Amino acid sequence: MAPYLAAFAPAEEGQPHPAPWKAVSGGMGFDIQAELYIPQEFTLPNWFDRLNTIWWFAALIRLKASSLVSVPVLANKSFSEIPSAKDEPYFWPIEMKPSRLVPVEKPSSIIAVSDLHWIHEHWILGGELMNKHSDFNVAFQAIDECIWSHSTSLALVSLWGALERLFSPSHYELSFRVSATIASYLEPPGNARLDFYRRVKRLYDARSKAAHGSPIEENKSLFDTYALLKRALIKMIENKHVPTREELETVLFGGRLQT
Repeated sequence: MAPYLAAFAPAEEGQPHPAPWKAVSGGMGFDIQAELYIPQEFTLPNWFDRLNTIWWFAALIRLKASSLVSVPVLANKSFSEIPSAKDEPYFWPIEMKPSRLVPVEKPSSIIAVSDLHWIHEHWILGGELMNKHSDFNVAFQAIDECIWSHSTSLALVSLWGALERLFSPSHYELSFRVSATIASYLEPPGNARLDFYRRVKRLYDARSKAAHGSPIEENKSLFDTYALLKRALIKMIENKHVPTREELETVLFGGRLQT
């Protein structure tokens, strides 16, 4: 729990605020459902530091299992040790914003065992993609950061910026090229790919309207765009490969990706 306390005079350096203090209404609280322990000696070659390793696990859970997951605090002790600890534990607030976007239509608060198995299988090689491919890194951060946006339109524009980063072979005829490339990457040749291309293009048009302040069905467009980028990122993680521009052009004209 984080209730609010008010003090009425500035504190001297290194000292607490002088009395009086007053408890005030408001504050925030979190139910901690799980604890992630990163040993101090944990290290992998060309890997995140310990703080970003925590972020990476949380972001993978948000991507694969539930966008409702957050990491409110980091602690210097295990939660199981704190009730009997003689010294005062220390908490670092991390993801404690009181409001957030929910980018899926029917969010689930349940993390399935199969999702944890998926993370167990892919977390290391997925992390290597983050370190090797700047476009993938930016796109992954965009999908994870969009939940903290204060605006659906801004989140939508950010997600499409990530898709353009991954799938834009050219700055010309951007709407057609990005939509066609995404459809070619995610769907096999045939009518299903054509239908998917048309849906993606409508989403891109919604992105353009959001960027220019035109009215759109923002929530629906956000849900669909988030699902689109999520599908692409999961495929790249599972394939352990981020396609190059040349590979995307190959598949656009009927070739096959090397997996």
